[in-house]
Amino acid sequence: MENDPLLAEDHDATMRQLGLIDARTGLPHRDLLLDRLGQATAGVARGGSAFALMYIGTSAASPGTSAEAMEAVMLQLARQLHRLSRRTDSFSRMGARDFAALLPGNPSVAGLMAMGQKIAAEFADRIHVHIGVALCPRHASDADTLLLQARTALDQARHAQVVTALFEPRSVPVHAGLSTAADGSVRAAFQPVLDLKTGGLSRLQISTRGLSPAQEDFSPTELGSAGQNTRQELYTRLIATTDAALRSAQPLRQEGLVKHLSLPLPGRLLDHPSLAQALLELLDHHRWPAQHFLVEAQAAAIAQRGGDVLEALSQAGVGLAIQDGGSGLSLHVALAGLDPVGEFKFDVRTLSVLPRMEQRTAVVRALMSLARGWGARVVADGVDDLGTLAWLGELGCDGAQGHASGKSMPAEQVRAWCAGHTDRPRSHPPLAR
Repeated sequence: MENDPLLAEDHDATMRQLGLIDARTGLPHRDLLLDRLGQATAGVARGGSAFALMYIGTSAASPGTSAEAMEAVMLQLARQLHRLSRRTDSFSRMGARDFAALLPGNPSVAGLMAMGQKIAAEFADRIHVHIGVALCPRHASDADTLLLQARTALDQARHAQVVTALFEPRSVPVHAGLSTAADGSVRAAFQPVLDLKTGGLSRLQISTRGLSPAQEDFSPTELGSAGQNTRQELYTRLIATTDAALRSAQPLRQEGLVKHLSLPLPGRLLDHPSLAQALLELLDHHRWPAQHFLVEAQAAAIAQRGGDVLEALSQAGVGLAIQDGGSGLSLHVALAGLDPVGEFKFDVRTLSVLPRMEQRTAVVRALMSLARGWGARVVADGVDDLGTLAWLGELGCDGAQGHASGKSMPAEQVRAWCAGHTDRPRSHPPLAR
């Protein structure tokens, strides 16, 4: 500490008494840091001094490190961050393995890089440390965007295999297909998945329209820097979209309207080394229970790229939904190494190639039998008319998604949708022959 150590001790005692200090780490609580971040950005808007935001991510140096050993290292790291901090700095634990630091006073980039090296060097034999840095107002002038950009810089540091990276705007263009607010930040949209047993909301699927082409190329041809950059941009946009969705859905969850969310994962990212950890950190940051979050993946992509990311998410409690592109074989391959699988999705529009209704019924029943052999729910996608919706319900399908149950919508429209879907669906004519 820069000032009188006795004064600093009195200050910390007062903070602890007020419940603003984490008893385990000795650092300010995350909510306090976020409050200070908001105050700092407001101060800059009024002409105050610039500042830096650091996001510090860690991972075990040895794959066999136990959770208890890792937690002990995290507490040691917290003590080191406390020693490094000035009276004006705010360090806080943001998740199980990550920290953030608010550093006022317009610190130099060289000084930030030196601090990062010092933090990493002391723990090099036990953990890998990567740090992302975003500057206010250089990179953003609002708290949410600045925090997102610091996290993005952390991912850039991991991707470049360096300790500390300064946020690089060129790496994170917002895709034209994504909805954006006036300040350019990503806005969330959702599509409801209807529970065919109750007629109510099963979950909200996070809309990722614009993240990738409708028909993805699952072949591993991403060679060279251009392909890697494109893949990294896709990853960054997915994380930004998920972050915005979790933030938008939180009030709906608190009101009891929404309990579960799902996220479709682009096939090209199923073997991305940072994806599982980044998603788990987002869930922790927004305090969204992992068991109330579902990731969806195409069976063909899993068969080609492997299920390591999905397995890591599953072990943390995240649910898995496998979508079959029409090949029962690809579904078997995808499911072979994944357990448990919570849901199987199929596109009902693929049945249109079958001329007779009894053929379509036989296919749906076979798919349901296959999925339930794995203990999975069955959800039909692409349900665009009420007749098909009722037909699927009569067959015993668990859920439906498509225009018949609700188009993609912003969070503020979800309340009205929920108010209109509290009864079981009425009977309708069967699917057109």
